[in-house]
Amino acid sequence: MRLIAWNANYNNHKHRTFEENAELLFAEGADLIVVSETAKPVDVVEDRLAFIGTGTPGLAVMVRNGYTLDPSSLNPKAPPLFGGFHVHGTVSFNLLAVWPVQTKGGVRYSQLLDQALDTFGDFLRDQRTVMIGDFNSSSRVLVQKDSHPVFVARIGALGLRSIYHSQTGQPHGGEKVHTYRHHDAVKSRFHLDYCFLSPALLDGANIRVLDGAKWETRSDHYPIVVDLTGDSKEPVGLSRPRS
Repeated sequence: MRLIAWNANYNNHKHRTFEENAELLFAEGADLIVVSETAKPVDVVEDRLAFIGTGTPGLAVMVRNGYTLDPSSLNPKAPPLFGGFHVHGTVSFNLLAVWPVQTKGGVRYSQLLDQALDTFGDFLRDQRTVMIGDFNSSSRVLVQKDSHPVFVARIGALGLRSIYHSQTGQPHGGEKVHTYRHHDAVKSRFHLDYCFLSPALLDGANIRVLDGAKWETRSDHYPIVVDLTGDSKEPVGLSRPRS
């Protein structure tokens, strides 16, 4: 099964619809997509397409190829722009889609992530769990150098590990492949998009980052692609580090 998560950067590309974003990601072979900072879908399809948020932009989750979505009963208690789902299909698991958004004077990114773990702790402890999206968190960000390691430790205590860091052996904050370009500045590039997996799914899983000009013209984030089984639809590996 292939998952793709992407921040579509709606605030800078208001002309793009969710349907256009979905088409781009499904062309990469996705069975499930998590799209943050996206326009609201024209139609929300029960058990296949969900939109999280009270307006635009928001967070969308969509499946195809026989997979279905069953929203978690915990969602009404979740912080804004977090959504839990039971994914059913050839590969079944609990999914927590994330996109914490910090407003001026409001709750910080780290606090929103903590609130999500408070709400979905038991949900995430399940033997087959995926937490994926734009986390807006990195120990390379000066104000998050203390909070991000605390988050990583806390989610680790729930049994989840970042597939990128498990696969590469690189530490948080020492990633050689970035997923976000801040104002396109070469020195302001960070790894903010993650997929955390439970051990039952981590074994044999693969990740890569879809970097390159195709995506740079569409967003300040690159999509992350996660294959949950060894029989990937195409060879999967990490993109080479960019200078």
